[in-house]
Amino acid sequence: MKNILFLFGLFVLVSCKSLEEPVEMVSFDGTQIEQFSGQLVKFKASFHIQNNLWVPVKMKPGSFEVFVDQQKIGNLYLDEPIKIRGHRESELTIPLRLIPEPGFMTTAYKAAKKPLATVKISGYPKAGALFIYKTFPVSKETQIEPAQFIPYIPTF
Repeated sequence: MKNILFLFGLFVLVSCKSLEEPVEMVSFDGTQIEQFSGQLVKFKASFHIQNNLWVPVKMKPGSFEVFVDQQKIGNLYLDEPIKIRGHRESELTIPLRLIPEPGFMTTAYKAAKKPLATVKISGYPKAGALFIYKTFPVSKETQIEPAQFIPYIPTF
């Protein structure tokens, strides 16, 4: 019996060695800002995520660093766990909070004046399937249109 449980655990660990490939973002559906101040930005982000694994994937609360055009704008915190159902597309609305760095608005204003801005998010989330969790590095960089995320900053 111990051998069967050990082999099952080893199989799950090997099959979940990289959660980045089987879990992919289908679309970003926008954000809803709940609170915006100099010390805190609370918002909800909506996504469509495809989980190609047959088991649900869970991510525990954690933090990430957010950069715009190679300047850190703050720390992004995920305070609630996320669960993505197995072998299907899920719609997620994730509550997030951003603790901005000094000069956050200046960096956001400079980015809003450009047609494209480079956004990078990095951190070490803890995610897993079934009862096995693993911490892995995440560093994603992409180019976005600032008007999608900063619609109310006027450009002169």
